[in-house]
Amino acid sequence: MAAEAEMHLAKSCRVTVETEVPIDCDLGHLGHDQPLASKILKKRRDEMARRMRLLDPRQRVGGVPHEVLAGQLEGKRRVVEAEQAEDAFYAQSAVLQDQILQTVEGMKALRARDRQMAVVDYSLANLRKEQRREYALSDPDALKKEMLPDPDDPSFGPSSMLKFPSHGKASAEAKRESQEEHVAWLQYQVQEKLDRQAQEKAIDKMHDERAMLASQVRAVCEDNELQEQRDAKCEEAEENLRLAQIARELKEAKKLEDDALKAKHIDTVTNSDWIGETYDAKIGLTGKPMKAEYKRLTLEQEQEIYNSNARQLMDKRAKKKQEILEKAEDAQKIHCNVAVLGALEEERFRQQQERRMRLVEENKKMAVAKKEADRGERIEYFKYDP
Repeated sequence: MAAEAEMHLAKSCRVTVETEVPIDCDLGHLGHDQPLASKILKKRRDEMARRMRLLDPRQRVGGVPHEVLAGQLEGKRRVVEAEQAEDAFYAQSAVLQDQILQTVEGMKALRARDRQMAVVDYSLANLRKEQRREYALSDPDALKKEMLPDPDDPSFGPSSMLKFPSHGKASAEAKRESQEEHVAWLQYQVQEKLDRQAQEKAIDKMHDERAMLASQVRAVCEDNELQEQRDAKCEEAEENLRLAQIARELKEAKKLEDDALKAKHIDTVTNSDWIGETYDAKIGLTGKPMKAEYKRLTLEQEQEIYNSNARQLMDKRAKKKQEILEKAEDAQKIHCNVAVLGALEEERFRQQQERRMRLVEENKKMAVAKKEADRGERIEYFKYDP
């Protein structure tokens, strides 16, 4: 196990010399706190891996290995596929729910239409105007259906408005029987009306009692429902308070733990040689500066850089001064060339003038000679010699 323990470089008593020690050699006092020790070990392993990557030119220049990138891409692809599958499931559920709701609405509409058709059929079958009790008062065919009254027709009943021709001729006994029948019929109608009114009052009373009972039952149910809701809300509030208290305690404990870890980390970092900058550039076992521990140039290197910058500045100034002198010489040469070219141009113009004057004089002489020759020819032409 000791041979397989993780090792890392640590300082030794000799300057610029490092020794290999186990990575967890200084964590023995944290045996009671395994999570903290695991966290520190993880940070040290990450730091060692980072240093190894920096020391390896291939990893440092090439970047992250393709296997790691392929794993990340595969994880992202799985996340995207899971999201797409979840979206498809929700979309399918929404479509199914929409179909169910449409079916339910169709069933409701069909039932409403059936009820409407049943109402219309019942109205057409049982609620025609001819079947109403008061239809005879407004029957347009009443005159067509009217017939001569028949005294023996029992449908008319006793009436004092009917007077037939043979009415006064009846005997006293027939008249008394007729009156008794009339009184009996009136009493029957009165009793029927009273019975109907009593029945209607009983029905109304029964409906009122049932409505009052239903109202009381509804009120009791609503009170019970409100009480149950109030109790459930109180229990929910108590549970929320208990969960909030637990969350606060956990948050405070985590904050204290984080504060302790931060304080310890700050103390470790501030007291380390890397932050204290004890060395400008620590030399490793290879005799070269360690890249992870490199801070700044040494005084000799910095002075050499200043000297190099001064030499470069002096060279630039000398070059600039030489360029100014060369520009002045070039300007003087250009001025001299311009003067020579001006003189040559003036001489060329003078020679052109002289050639032009000579040509003019020659032309004049040739014109005079031609004029003399023409005059001689003309004299010779007009001369008569018989």
